Amino acid sequence: HAGNPHDKVVQDGDLCLFDFGCEYYCYASDITSTFPVNGKFTDDQRVIYEAVLAANRAVIANTKAGVWWVDNHRLAERVILTHLRDFGMLRGSVDDMMAVHLGAIFLPHGLGHFVGLDTHDVGGYPPGVERPSEPGLESLRTARILGEGMVISVEPGCYFIDMLMDQAQDR
Repeated sequence: HAGNPHDKVVQDGDLCLFDFGCEYYCYASDITSTFPVNGKFTDDQRVIYEAVLAANRAVIANTKAGVWWVDNHRLAERVILTHLRDFGMLRGSVDDMMAVHLGAIFLPHGLGHFVGLDTHDVGGYPPGVERPSEPGLESLRTARILGEGMVISVEPGCYFIDMLMDQAQDR
């Protein structure tokens, strides 16, 4: 992934993020997991972990045939922003935050991807499905309405990327 993630020795208090690939009977996917190196989250780390876990659970509960994947991405953003606000990291109305696409600062990647014969399987944008252009949605691997039998990963995240944080403060 970005930068040089393998050029550092992990220290007490650090978090490790693993992004594992897997294959099962020729179907491929991945799973991302974050955990504290020393086995115990700091208070701040726990807030972020719980925000992402809550977003994951909310999206899974909402995922079914007939749901537009874009709505699930927005749901994940809303849950994460709500947790950050409730913890005191953000102030104001979550609706206002959503209106200015603040969720894209913390969740700058797509929510998930189809599972199939490739880790990030194809089929996200067949003819007639347009890629969204608004901040936070342009990285989605699909903007489809979910159908019966579709298998899609649910991978929300909450990142504090200096460049994106600086851009948000400049707005």
